[in-house]
Amino acid sequence: MNYGYQTDSAVNELLKFKIEFSETEQTYMLNNTWVNQIDDHSYYEKIENIKRLLHRQLKGGLKQEEYLQNLLDLVWKQVEVIKNYKYNSFEFFELYSKKILPVYHSDKKPTSNNEFFEKYKKGDNVISEENPDLNNFLNLHSKKMNNFQTQLDFEKGLLLFAVDIYRQVLMDLYNYIYTIHMNAEFTDFKSLDFEDFEESMAKKKKDRFGHINLDKKSVAHLFRILIEEDCLVFDETNDANNKLEMKRFVEDNFTFKNTKKERTPIKNFNREYSEVCSSLSPDVKKHKEFIDKLISQLQARKNSLKD
Repeated sequence: MNYGYQTDSAVNELLKFKIEFSETEQTYMLNNTWVNQIDDHSYYEKIENIKRLLHRQLKGGLKQEEYLQNLLDLVWKQVEVIKNYKYNSFEFFELYSKKILPVYHSDKKPTSNNEFFEKYKKGDNVISEENPDLNNFLNLHSKKMNNFQTQLDFEKGLLLFAVDIYRQVLMDLYNYIYTIHMNAEFTDFKSLDFEDFEESMAKKKKDRFGHINLDKKSVAHLFRILIEEDCLVFDETNDANNKLEMKRFVEDNFTFKNTKKERTPIKNFNREYSEVCSSLSPDVKKHKEFIDKLISQLQARKNSLKD
């Protein structure tokens, strides 16, 4: 059985990026799925299948380290492509418009978003409670998306949120492969039980969690300062890898304080970090406010110290 070929095929299938627009329904499809049906679990089966095939390839294949690096390059290339299309503003549609295809056929009609749109415009709390990630994404980028004045604006916002989910899925897959690749030189893949390996990694992560007594967005502000001021360095030769390693380090080692004041593992940290780092983001003001608060706390600490 050629598991290398099957793994490559599964990864290439995941990396296909197709957007369609239905004139009849006035909404979008991403990779053959209506955008209002896409959430964090939409790609679960594909990702799990890729992991299974990859495990089998690594057990029986040769030059595993080289093979893993090729996969990393392939996935990262697609992440960069999506990033360059500026998916967090309507500029995306100017850059990508010629590649958006019409919907010729779909087995299912999409659920109408009319009621959802009206609730969002009214600031209905139901939206933030049922889908906080979507609500936060729309609120964060609304100024760059015509403030969702029309139903079609809103549909575009739903598409860009679906693109953001897809990009995050690719980042998570990249991080998974990267973790294996980091240890490839010292790993006997033929005798490795991947289920035990993953359970062991999960247990180690759970046992060593430290707690940051901040909300998740504030954690992103904090680590932006640490990484950009070179107080925290993982890779001195590659800026992209330096930031990637930092995000993995945060997810692997810390919890944050959620709205219920509970300790919560930090997952999908890339989303919050991307938001606070964008020069066009409303979070620039929030970043300055975070810095002011931090300066105030440090100044108070300085004043309390005796010479």
